[in-house]
Amino acid sequence: MFFCAISGSPPTAPVVSKTSGTVYEKALIERYIEENGTDPISGEPLTKEDLIDVKAKPSTLPPRPANQTSIPALLTALQSEYDAIMLESLEIKKAFQSSRQELANALYREDAATRVIARLMKERDEARQALSSIQSTIGFQPAATEAPAEDVEMAPEAAEGALPSEVEAKIMETNQALSSGRKKRKPAAGYFKADQIKTFVQTSHVPSLHATKPAGITALDVAKDGNTVVTGGADKVVQIFDLESSKVLGTLKGHTKAVTHVAFREKEGESKLAISASADKTVKIWGEEDGKWSNKSNITGHKGEITGLSLHPTGDFVSAASSDSTWSLYDLETSKEISKYTSIENISGGFSYTSFQCHPDGILHGGGTKDGIVRVWDIRQASSLAASLESHSTPLTTLSFSENGYYLATGSSNDPTVKIFDLRKLDILSSWSLPSENTISEVKFDPSAQFLSVSGTDLRVYANKSWDELLKFEDNAGVLTGARFVNNGSQIVLSGLDRTLRVLGVQS
Repeated sequence: MFFCAISGSPPTAPVVSKTSGTVYEKALIERYIEENGTDPISGEPLTKEDLIDVKAKPSTLPPRPANQTSIPALLTALQSEYDAIMLESLEIKKAFQSSRQELANALYREDAATRVIARLMKERDEARQALSSIQSTIGFQPAATEAPAEDVEMAPEAAEGALPSEVEAKIMETNQALSSGRKKRKPAAGYFKADQIKTFVQTSHVPSLHATKPAGITALDVAKDGNTVVTGGADKVVQIFDLESSKVLGTLKGHTKAVTHVAFREKEGESKLAISASADKTVKIWGEEDGKWSNKSNITGHKGEITGLSLHPTGDFVSAASSDSTWSLYDLETSKEISKYTSIENISGGFSYTSFQCHPDGILHGGGTKDGIVRVWDIRQASSLAASLESHSTPLTTLSFSENGYYLATGSSNDPTVKIFDLRKLDILSSWSLPSENTISEVKFDPSAQFLSVSGTDLRVYANKSWDELLKFEDNAGVLTGARFVNNGSQIVLSGLDRTLRVLGVQS
């Protein structure tokens, strides 16, 4: 016995589909073909010619058409109604399956969209938290209406971190003293103005410092007296030099690779110290006794070369950053590590440092990375960042905080572009490009926060806020590696790979 695949009843005129081999009631399938042109089971194209009559045995003849006044006529009418219902039921089932599939797809898309929205909201909240943290640290509170940013006092919130309580107390005391005086922090009386900077020319130079092989002064710092200079060289030597007398006060040997950074530590009531960092993974502290300079202590522990060195405003601590993705705070008196800050999981980008500096108020520390990102740390927190600022697409080899603490300048030796960040908004305030053939060795704000020097192929000095170029000096014989404003901004001391110290000022 056959059963129709549409009605589920024995057909009176059975036919078989060539495409699916399925048995149908001939009247039902022909009506379906007229409406859809496909096999209702397989969905393949189907015509009436593709139907094959089934010759069943014993032969059964369908009843002859009858009038609806008789029982056979009523049965025929009911059969027709039943066939129509079966066809409609089949269409409903197919529509149901289609709607079910569409609903499943919609639910999947909705779930994916919900996940994306949740991730974006999380990133937004983290960005807001980072912005709030850094704003509170530098003492900035956003105004209710748009207005020029004003100096505000710093009021950092207490936070648990990696620092010993006595160290944190000393750092916070210094921070509060410096940040509370930010409103009053103006250029010293008699500090040179932009119009005077424009007239600077080379007034003196000291050639032939350090060895010839390998040649070059790679690091520079000048004491507050504007006369005593410390330099580091590619020859692995640190030199102390007196500009006024043009004499070398000390030639300090001990590093086994090129010196990358140098700094003076000057503290009232204590002797002057010189601090040097090197590609040999060490930091050395040098001191003066009876006019002679010598090594006082060494700091080791990093697994990569030291790429950043910054003295803390307290004068008691120094920070060193390394290509090994760590930076540490050290006690200058004991030369011991106070705290180490390592890379943080689940943060995109690397932590291999190529530059480093402490914020003028002593809480924030910024490290430029090989990925061109500035990692901004709150020194009280070793497990989280205050902010991450995307700066360059090449290693960030130099950065500098302005003395007022509001701006951060960045540069790369592989990209002749200078960028200025406004730390109150965590956004780029300004940027400009030097000629493509230029190399940038150092960006450095002056002590008054009025000027920014960019050393490299030449020296360029820019005015703070307007970022107009005030001075361009290019009478150097080699790449310049450092620039320092001294003597109330009346002079600029330059160092270069041509083994020469140069002094710029107003021509007498």
